[in-house]
Amino acid sequence: MTKKREFTTDSLAWRGLEDRALWKPRPESDLAALMELAPGQTQRYPSLEATAALKEIIGRAIDRLDWEDRAIIEGLFVWGLSLRQMEAALGVPKTTVARRRDRIRRRLMADLSESERVRDWLRGVY
Repeated sequence: MTKKREFTTDSLAWRGLEDRALWKPRPESDLAALMELAPGQTQRYPSLEATAALKEIIGRAIDRLDWEDRAIIEGLFVWGLSLRQMEAALGVPKTTVARRRDRIRRRLMADLSESERVRDWLRGVY
């Protein structure tokens, strides 16, 4: 008997990005990021252009979702609502919200994995 994989509702862990530089405080400019480096150390942060491009790609992927899927993503991961709160807001059972969340996650991951820039970013190539 295989155990069903559970998905977390923690927004950073859900994205698989909890240790990525995009989610950590970063310097205000590329020059300030370079100034933090010790001699011989490689850059820790993606460039501002790379970060902006990545945000644009993710935004376009979310924009392709229908309005209810976007509402679920926004409610759970932007506003931090619980499944019960989303159940009340949408008028559907929380198990349905959880199934939709998992389906949306799989769809977004598939869409984003098609982007070369996203694949590079996940490998740490900025």
